[in-house]
Amino acid sequence: MDIAHLAARAAEAPDSPGQRLLRRVEAEELQRQHIVQRNTALGRVAFGITLLASWELASGPILDQFFVSKPSHIAAALWDMLVKETLLYHLQFTILEAVSGYLIGAGGGLVLGFVLARLDLVYRIVEPFVVAFYGIPRIALAPLFILWFGIGITSKIAVAAILVFFIVFINTIAGIRSAPTQFLQIARVMGASEWDLVRKVVFPAATPFIIAALQITVPQAMIGAIVGEFISSNRGVGHLISRAAGFLDTAGLFAGIFALLVVVLAMNQGITVLGNYLMRWNPKHGTVRDVS
Repeated sequence: MDIAHLAARAAEAPDSPGQRLLRRVEAEELQRQHIVQRNTALGRVAFGITLLASWELASGPILDQFFVSKPSHIAAALWDMLVKETLLYHLQFTILEAVSGYLIGAGGGLVLGFVLARLDLVYRIVEPFVVAFYGIPRIALAPLFILWFGIGITSKIAVAAILVFFIVFINTIAGIRSAPTQFLQIARVMGASEWDLVRKVVFPAATPFIIAALQITVPQAMIGAIVGEFISSNRGVGHLISRAAGFLDTAGLFAGIFALLVVVLAMNQGITVLGNYLMRWNPKHGTVRDVS
C-alpha cells in the first residue's frame, strides 16, 4: 500500500472529537480576529472624523484661526497646491530623498549591525564609539552634509540615511545578541552549520527588533529629507512648507504637512506587510503592530 493510498484513507476517515474541537477553536479565533480588525478600522475612521469636525468647529470661536487654520481651508489649500503649484512635482523629490535615504540607512544598519553582532570582540571594541556617535544630534549634521555634498539631492539623502542608520544598526545588534544561547548550543550539538544557525535561530530572534526599527525609522527618513529641504532647496515639499511659513500661510503649511503624512502612512503600511510576511513563522504572525 503506497503513501498516496494511505493519505487518501486518512482523509476519508471520520474526524475525531479532538480534530473537530481544534477546527472549531480555529474558526472562532479567525472570526474574532476579523471582528477586531473591523472594529479597529471603524474606530480609526470615527476618531478621524471626530477630530476633524472638532477642529473645524473650534477654529475661530475657541482657537485662533491664524495659528491652526481649518480643515476646510487646508483642503482648499491642498487642492490649490495640486492644481497650481505642482505638488506632485515637488513631492516626487521628497519621496526620492526619503526612500533613498531609508534604503541606504536601513541596508547599512542591517549589514553592519549583523557583522558586528557576530564578531563579539570587535563589537566590544567599537561599542563606546558607537554610543558616542549615536549621542550626536543627527539633525545638527545636516549643514555639514550640505557643505560636503552640496545643495542638491545627495545631501538630503545623506541626512535621511544617517537618521535611519543608527536606529536600525542598534536594533539589529540587540536582536541578534538576544538569540537564546541554549538554542544555539543545542543546534551546534545537532550539527547545524553557521548558516543554519543564522537562518533558523539568529534571524528569527532578531526579526521583531529589526521590524520595529524599520517601522520607527520611516518618519525619521522623511524628517531628514524635509530638514535638508528646509536648510537649502528650491524644490520638494519642504520647500513648499518653508515658503508657506514665510508668507504666514497657515493653511498652506498644514496642507504640505498632510501631504507628507499620507506618504509616511503608505511607507509604514508597506513595512507592516513586510513584517507580517517575515513573522509568519510566529504563532502570532500577522499581528505586527502598525501606526497607520
